[in-house]
Amino acid sequence: MVFCDTHIHLLAPEWIEPAQRRIETAADSGIELLLQPGVRSGDWDKLIDLAQRHQTVYAAPGLHPMSAAEWNASRSARLRELCCLSEVIALGEIGLDALLDVDPQLQEQAFSGQVEIAIAAGLPVLIHCRKKIGQVLGILRQSGVGKVGGILHGFSGSVETARQATELGLLVGVGPVLLRENTRRLPEVVKAIPAAALVLETDAPDMATGPEVLIEVAEKVAELRGWTLAETAKITTANARRILKL
Repeated sequence: MVFCDTHIHLLAPEWIEPAQRRIETAADSGIELLLQPGVRSGDWDKLIDLAQRHQTVYAAPGLHPMSAAEWNASRSARLRELCCLSEVIALGEIGLDALLDVDPQLQEQAFSGQVEIAIAAGLPVLIHCRKKIGQVLGILRQSGVGKVGGILHGFSGSVETARQATELGLLVGVGPVLLRENTRRLPEVVKAIPAAALVLETDAPDMATGPEVLIEVAEKVAELRGWTLAETAKITTANARRILKL
């Protein structure tokens, strides 16, 4: 069985051990694709360097909404350059976040600018969204994101929101939120949306202690869908490879 983690921060400062250890742990768990999203511009070269040194690791440089104030012409030009590299298979994690103390206008400018770059480069987007789903989907709809598609990362919304996202060409990133005892909406989403719209993620270290937690998420998806673990691996991995063009 082969799994894909579509959202893991291998170089996050919270980790004590080197990234090599997490890559090895992932391989031992059958996880053969690790996609690293960007957070700030200072991350970009490090993400790509790690991807260049490990065949199973890829990069998705971008500015998280918390870093929206970094967005300017120079960063835009640099991001366009990076999108030409073979290790860069998506652009992220980008979006809007109402819970951050960051000017909403700056967030929107950075988000819209990065979506434009992704579409021009033919790359899918990794979307971060908290309490701004209507605005995020509106910007994506207007931009024509369906040309490249993407993944709505860390999904915890309603079935209706998931359906709106999939209609735009987005897949739903299912992560450790699914493992919480008090989770109500996400299990219904997992059961309701098309199988072709599901991908797996850990968002480690924020949401998981390591890449191996992806297998627990996969087991829960299998339980909810009535699939075997092998079927879950095959379906979600095929979905990830399709959207990421691998």
